[in-house]
Amino acid sequence: MKILFQNRKQGIVKVKIESLDDLWYLSNVIQSGNVIKSKTERRVKGKDDIVRSGKSKRQVVNIAISVERVEFKSDIDVLRISGTIIEGPGDIIPIGSHHTINVEINSELSIRKNKWSRIDLKRLKDAEKASLRPKILITVIDEGEATIGFVRESKIEYFDLTKQIGGKYDTTGRKERKIGFYHDVTKFIQDITQRKKISAVIVAGPGFEKENFHKFLMENYQDLKGRIVIENIGSTGRTGVNEVMKRSKIKEIIEDIESSRDLHIVHKILEEIGKDSGLVAYGPRDVETAVNTSAVDKLLVCDNVFLKDRNKIEGLMNTVKSTSGDIHIVNHESEAGKQLNSLGGIAALLRFRINS
Repeated sequence: MKILFQNRKQGIVKVKIESLDDLWYLSNVIQSGNVIKSKTERRVKGKDDIVRSGKSKRQVVNIAISVERVEFKSDIDVLRISGTIIEGPGDIIPIGSHHTINVEINSELSIRKNKWSRIDLKRLKDAEKASLRPKILITVIDEGEATIGFVRESKIEYFDLTKQIGGKYDTTGRKERKIGFYHDVTKFIQDITQRKKISAVIVAGPGFEKENFHKFLMENYQDLKGRIVIENIGSTGRTGVNEVMKRSKIKEIIEDIESSRDLHIVHKILEEIGKDSGLVAYGPRDVETAVNTSAVDKLLVCDNVFLKDRNKIEGLMNTVKSTSGDIHIVNHESEAGKQLNSLGGIAALLRFRINS
């Protein structure tokens, strides 16, 4: 995300969307009652159209809406902002009518709030910093199957590739089928590396298949040579991708990526719960108690919980920030988010034990 303009006095921030993660960040910033100004398509009827057949045409216009609903559609990569039009070319668009702005990559929009909270401003700054971080691709490979994880800020995006190459004793054409599979996987990696500007490709897996694939890459695809990191793991598939995320060598590469950091904190929370250490609070009531006693070191909240009870959660976050604690809003679709939701959607690591 790029912050193009900011006027704190007027409560206006203008941004440009550069990635899918930016849409997720914005979905946690924009709320009912805010004013959004952007270019959008609107079906417009001209006078001649009305006289002839009632047909209309789509036209790009600049409008401002008072927000009523915000919905991040991750399946189609769009943030939908719905509300009532309060500014626009009144000769072709009725002021007061309802409209939905579809925000996509490369969209520009301004957000106006009566008051910007520290939490909202931090989310925008986080999104801006995230655009400068290295992009990581994890490829877990085994015989005839590969799981590729694109490590985004808000979650890991998975892709699964498979091919029947035959068993060890099915020697007829097996080598050719395996080489063909390697080419398929590599072309997929090249495509996503180019589109997403990937900095490092981690090749991992159990056994020797990762070494075989790495050797193939070095012999046939020199353009990837400087990006490859090899990691030995015991699992395949998506479990293998998550195992890679925990490895100390890999942490140095991805430690600043939010989805990785969230996953590590959730694992630490589960570990402390397992030890019955008393250094964890989870669920709304226990977390609120911990916050009010200044015990919270790290607070994690699922985005769906945050949006459902925003005012109360923001109050807790502000209290945590005032006592030098860290706060993290977690995508409920991510692995960390799913585990956090099983704990009530909100949890905290504590500095000290508190009396229940």
